[in-house]
Amino acid sequence: MIALRPPPARWARVDPAGWLVRPLAADGGTPPGLRLVCFPHAGGGPAAFRPWALVARQDAAVMAVQLPGREQRAAEAPVASITAAADAVTAALLACDDGLPLVLYGHSMGTLVALEVAHRLHAAGRTPRLLAVGARIPPDQASRAAALLDLDDDGFFDTVDRLYGGTPVAVRNDPSLRAHYLRLMRADFAIGSRLPAATIDRPPLPCPILALSGADDRAAPPAAMAGWAAFTAGGFSAVTLPGGHFFAIEWPRPAVARILAAARNPAD
Repeated sequence: MIALRPPPARWARVDPAGWLVRPLAADGGTPPGLRLVCFPHAGGGPAAFRPWALVARQDAAVMAVQLPGREQRAAEAPVASITAAADAVTAALLACDDGLPLVLYGHSMGTLVALEVAHRLHAAGRTPRLLAVGARIPPDQASRAAALLDLDDDGFFDTVDRLYGGTPVAVRNDPSLRAHYLRLMRADFAIGSRLPAATIDRPPLPCPILALSGADDRAAPPAAMAGWAAFTAGGFSAVTLPGGHFFAIEWPRPAVARILAAARNPAD
């Protein structure tokens, strides 16, 4: 589940550096009631959430986080830490703030960035309406990411593909794409295994958290996702949907529907 060569002109940069992008096409109809900000998985980029913008339609204005090294920023070096990514994304969100309630969704590694951004937004007086997390165990539970980094490139590639799936055939067959994929994935796994101490030690968020999981996800099974309850004082709910690790990317409609319903009714 990585997009290295997406069709051009699919997204417009929201900020000059391109930390945030939005779909180019706009319906021009009724203004949406929410802003849904999507944080991609390790190695992933905004292309993973292009269908989300179509599914959400007028219910939410979709933005996607574009980390260095992907799509429009493919020539840039990967980000050095979760903290650096969260600082930059938060600054971009505050700079373009139009007052719409914010809903954050992080998938897999993206949950870690989304969590940090949620805390920064709250500190800035812009607490999100909802933090939705998918396909990533809570940060206070041991992850496999660090151990995988000790493998050689072939072992790393094969193990990641076996555990998570979603590797495009083009990446397997094209040496240059494979090399770029490995560079991004190793960088993302590394920052995901070096979390700031505050990630676990600070008070829980005041906004609700919705945890989504794929029924067949071996890396983040539904039982483990329940641990996200400890990271909120604003209410917790969990949903299990059909699919594996990339359930929300491969079948966006049920995931988007659950997130938007929870954002509209945060007390439920």
